[in-house]
Amino acid sequence: MYEIPIQELVYRDPWTLPLADRVRMFRAEPVKVAYYYRSPDASTFRYRCFNTAKALADHAPGVSASWFWESDGDALVPIVKEADVLVVCRVPYSDQVAQLMAVARRFGTRVLFDIDDFVFDIAMVPEIVKTLDQHEGEPEAAERVWNWWFAAFARMRRTMDFADELIVTNEYLAQCAQETIDKPVRIVPNFMGAEQIAYSDALVAARAAAGPTSDGFVHLGYFSGTPTHNRDFAIAAGAVARLLRSDASVRLRVVGYLELKNSPLAGLEDRIDLVPLTSYMDLQRLIAETEVNIAPLQDNRFTNCKSELKYFDAAAVAIPTLASPTFTMSRAIEHEVNGLLVRVDEWDDYLRSIVNAYAERGVAMGEKARQHALAAYSPAANVGAVLAALGLGGAA
Repeated sequence: MYEIPIQELVYRDPWTLPLADRVRMFRAEPVKVAYYYRSPDASTFRYRCFNTAKALADHAPGVSASWFWESDGDALVPIVKEADVLVVCRVPYSDQVAQLMAVARRFGTRVLFDIDDFVFDIAMVPEIVKTLDQHEGEPEAAERVWNWWFAAFARMRRTMDFADELIVTNEYLAQCAQETIDKPVRIVPNFMGAEQIAYSDALVAARAAAGPTSDGFVHLGYFSGTPTHNRDFAIAAGAVARLLRSDASVRLRVVGYLELKNSPLAGLEDRIDLVPLTSYMDLQRLIAETEVNIAPLQDNRFTNCKSELKYFDAAAVAIPTLASPTFTMSRAIEHEVNGLLVRVDEWDDYLRSIVNAYAERGVAMGEKARQHALAAYSPAANVGAVLAALGLGGAA
């Protein structure tokens, strides 16, 4: 692991602008796009609203865009009336969203619904509850779980019904959506924002300038984000535990939530660095201080709808990824070139091979991954897809 000698980042969410500033951004060009989300966050909102709006503002002449959320209240109605396109992003049905979509239709504003997960078909609820390990043993607790998930999916589907068209993150999710609802479906992949790319560049440069400052360990990084990834990590947990026990030069860094008590990693706590959730920008530093990123995922319809963001976040700082061969990971990672695709029974072999030959293979794969990420997951590389999905292909 490298302690990267870069000035500590003073982070502030770049989207926390006053409403007046966001309205000015929205009105800056003749063609206006409004993104609507419930409240800002560093996950779906960042990728599907903030990054896309900024890509339009920076790379699409004649088009302006901004982001708005539920708490903007009464100010939303005139914005929707004025917009050429309203993008409602992963918002379950509510009085407010129903009103906004109705106003948009009345004033000729195109209404699109953007969704980044397979969370709109109630037939998927049992599979997702199992995937996310949401089962509760007690009957009353289980009742709450089932009621919450079925209601959430039904509300999401109801919002979808109001939209003219859908936007999703990949072809697999597009096919699932088309099998569920009879509407046109467009694809806009998740991609990085300019701030993330710039900070990643600075981290890579600082690491290169510092030279060989490693602490002597090879650090595997698992960046879980939420408590719902325990079943995903379990796919690789046994192999990681066996590697830690057999090779004293390996450590594991976990950022976010992970249950260790009943896992194969129990008893190895002194070899594991646990880091609480942090800002997405500081996450880039934490990734850059490891050598190998691991991204195990279960293989089902829900996980195959997931994007490849765990790959390109690590690739941005030249860290290679070992990932389960899901739909998007298999398309992002060229095996043995810019990462490794690892099946369920291959984690022992591939973990050992990357650790044993990191200097020869890992560094080169990380650099290839970085080149690919900068070429494929930048705002400039994806603004065309955004414009096409919004029906504004001729605007830029």
